[in-house]
Amino acid sequence: MTKVLTAEAQRNNAEQQLFVARRALAHLVEMYDNGRWRSYYKQDAFAEAVRQARQAVDYWTDIVNKCASGSAAAR
Repeated sequence: MTKVLTAEAQRNNAEQQLFVARRALAHLVEMYDNGRWRSYYKQDAFAEAVRQARQAVDYWTDIVNKCASGSAAAR
């Protein structure tokens, strides 16, 4: 029972982190679309921020998927 609860807590945390990462990436995309990024970033720095945001989304997506497959096996 504790394993299932711990797995659920880990999955919930991963889902929250994924939500934050997606929101950050969406914010950067919005800044790019309306040109506001030029007020806050140099081109190289903005490209790096977008790359890091995409990596974060990929990372947390993988974690959520691993938690999902792990919690299904634990039940």
